[in-house]
Amino acid sequence: MIERNFHTHTSRCGHAVGTDEEYVQAAIQAGVKVLGFSDHAPYKDPEPTERMNIEQVDDYFSCIEALKKKYQDQIEIHVGMEVECYQSEWETLTQWRQRSEYCLLGQHNLSYGGKSSYDLTTKKELDMYTDQLEYACAHNLCDYIAHPDVCMWSYPVIDESVRQIAQRIADIANTYHIPLELNCGSGVRQGMIKYQDGYRYAYPVRIFFEEFAKKNCDIIIGMDIHDPKLFLTDEYLRRALSVIEGLNCHILDKYDLISEASRRKKLFF
Repeated sequence: MIERNFHTHTSRCGHAVGTDEEYVQAAIQAGVKVLGFSDHAPYKDPEPTERMNIEQVDDYFSCIEALKKKYQDQIEIHVGMEVECYQSEWETLTQWRQRSEYCLLGQHNLSYGGKSSYDLTTKKELDMYTDQLEYACAHNLCDYIAHPDVCMWSYPVIDESVRQIAQRIADIANTYHIPLELNCGSGVRQGMIKYQDGYRYAYPVRIFFEEFAKKNCDIIIGMDIHDPKLFLTDEYLRRALSVIEGLNCHILDKYDLISEASRRKKLFF
């Protein structure tokens, strides 16, 4: 298990299980030194199987802060959110940016209430997805990009347009000094999927990390934990690492995300 994981959810999002304290206890058991909670940020409309409700935010922050104090001699705990770049929801996003220690960008839809990033099948849609990543980074909304290749979940084939998108994301990351995530979540947990050009994980996708390696992008490993027991297995970490085997990826294992987030938040406001 990695020593620093900033991508951890709670049951409030509706698709994770376990208590907040069970996540902390499992992380300690697994040898995690720095644990960041980054549950799915809520917006005005409830989506009980996808994200927190706004009414749960106070409880989220107060519970994690209490655990931070309770376990301060055993593990370093931080509290953030996983947000999307939705221009129509910028007022709400501003609140979460201000209140959170850090924000991950997990662009799950192209726009608020718009097409899911899990359902993209055209080059135009990939461009729209990447436009949102760029907007978020340019406006200091996020401190790293979670599963940057989630847009490949339904994309039927690895073609030159995919490589171009990967190159563009790499350039965005380097321009704004934003790390990119090697995600160990559902993309590898569900196993290999058959696409038009063969079998692969939905994400991470090797062609992206080929370009990230070429451009020496900063990479952070994120476990994307939705169940405390997932801290106690390295299987999904191994699967994700197998995707980038042989690539000279610049993986950050001691990155001070909280200090960088504090700096970016000043730019945001």
